[in-house]
Amino acid sequence: MNGLKKLFLPCMIGFSLFMAGCSNGEQTEKEQPSKKSEPVQVSKFEIKKASPQRLERINGLGYPGNDEGLYIASHQGIKVFTDKGWLEGSTQKHEYMGFQASEDGFYASGIPEESSDLKSPLGLVKSTDKGATLKKLAFYGESNFQFLSKGYGTNTIYMINQEENSMLEPGVYLSDDEGKSWSPVALKGFEADTLGMIAAHPTNSNKMAMSTRSGIFLSKDKGANMERATAPVMTTALAFSEENLYYSAVEENKVLFYRMDIHTKKAVQLEIPFLNYDNPVTFIAVNHKNNATIAFATYLNDVYESNDDGKNWDLVLKNGKIE
Repeated sequence: MNGLKKLFLPCMIGFSLFMAGCSNGEQTEKEQPSKKSEPVQVSKFEIKKASPQRLERINGLGYPGNDEGLYIASHQGIKVFTDKGWLEGSTQKHEYMGFQASEDGFYASGIPEESSDLKSPLGLVKSTDKGATLKKLAFYGESNFQFLSKGYGTNTIYMINQEENSMLEPGVYLSDDEGKSWSPVALKGFEADTLGMIAAHPTNSNKMAMSTRSGIFLSKDKGANMERATAPVMTTALAFSEENLYYSAVEENKVLFYRMDIHTKKAVQLEIPFLNYDNPVTFIAVNHKNNATIAFATYLNDVYESNDDGKNWDLVLKNGKIE
């Protein structure tokens, strides 16, 4: 892991300039990770129409398989965009980070809301009931993971551990047992000078990818070996569908969006609404119940959604304002 340590600090300083989700919430003094995994019950939780508000930060987005709609993890909890408008939970308005949609719910880390009895930071948590309860999986009260990736239909979880904790040094790790154990990711052949966003394939646990300031790197063996799949350009976000990898790049001060065939590595540029170079794409999500539905968020909290594989886009959130 010594080589990864050299990559780690430049990654967090440089790449965070392009990450809407990279806030430095205050953390409590380190504690041993709790071995308990009982759900944290919240009384009187209900999904209701979202009140008018402006999201300060978008920390992730995705389409959980146990619900309908696009989930947006924000500084003010999870907001859900549906054909009936914007929805939100009545409680559990935590600052979820590293948000990952899964077939049975979502995984996340983050900082609990001020009124919560939960320890800070959350470590790795999971919800299978739209956020009503949280199951504590690992590092509860100890670590906050801003960079997570979870295979939608697999057990594979990747994370970048930014600070040493009671179990792990800084670096890239994976778990196949919901955080009970972690293994370092070797990243042999990784030629970038920064780490970046990680994407796990939805059904093939061996396939993963990482976006960096030096392009996209792909792996067929859980990150043991990495291969550059694009030109060495700044790439800011990525997400798998079953057959493709969607990613965004900043090239010559232009924000571009691509769809790459993961078998041939041939990429085609998709037309997206114009974005200034200082408003890059920060998160991409694919609806794995309908791969033609994709969405992306930007640094300035705009969210676009397409229901025809990127041919047309709807602006569903502008500057984070829910009205």
